[in-house]
Amino acid sequence: MKAKKKIVRLIMILIVSISIFSCSDGEDGAIGPAGPAGADGVDGTNGQDGENGEPGTANVIYSEWIENGFAPGSGTGVTSVDFDIKAPEITESVLDQGVVLVFARTLTEVAEEVEIDVFQLPHTFHSVNVQYRHRIEFNPPTVATEKPIAIIKIQAVSTNGTNLNGVINRFNQYRYVIIPGGTPLASASVSGKSLSVDYSKMSYEEIKTQFNISE
Repeated sequence: MKAKKKIVRLIMILIVSISIFSCSDGEDGAIGPAGPAGADGVDGTNGQDGENGEPGTANVIYSEWIENGFAPGSGTGVTSVDFDIKAPEITESVLDQGVVLVFARTLTEVAEEVEIDVFQLPHTFHSVNVQYRHRIEFNPPTVATEKPIAIIKIQAVSTNGTNLNGVINRFNQYRYVIIPGGTPLASASVSGKSLSVDYSKMSYEEIKTQFNISE
């Protein structure tokens, strides 16, 4: 009886062992076919264009108001007279590619207040037959300067050939403004055509506002 039990136990152990050793991982199955492609997503809407920035003024140069340089009586017996303003910021490149504007102003005291009138040169006082204009020249370089220095010649010129005789001091002060080439708003577009802005047609207030020039 005991012998039968041992035989049965051995048979059971043998069966279990065979079951364990006979089990093995099956091979991976073949990869199935790819599913259908998904539908394309809807394109997003284009963003709105940003507004144009304010015009740049970093490269615009302007002088302080410079006192009138006509000497008293210098217009006596002559039809034209001038004085010089040094403007070292003006270069040949500025003249070739940019713009130099010159303004003159009168200061008139009225009822304890000062009235200011500003004009861009050239400007003519027809009542006294005098035109104020300017031209730019370069002084030769010196040992001290090493390069030519620009000067602005302010001129008072008779428009009818008569002597100036005491009518040359119509303006109290002068100022020059240098607008280099490439400064924003150097050109505009009208009906699709590119046009150069004529700064000579703009008032001082327009120039001052355009380029943030202080009083």
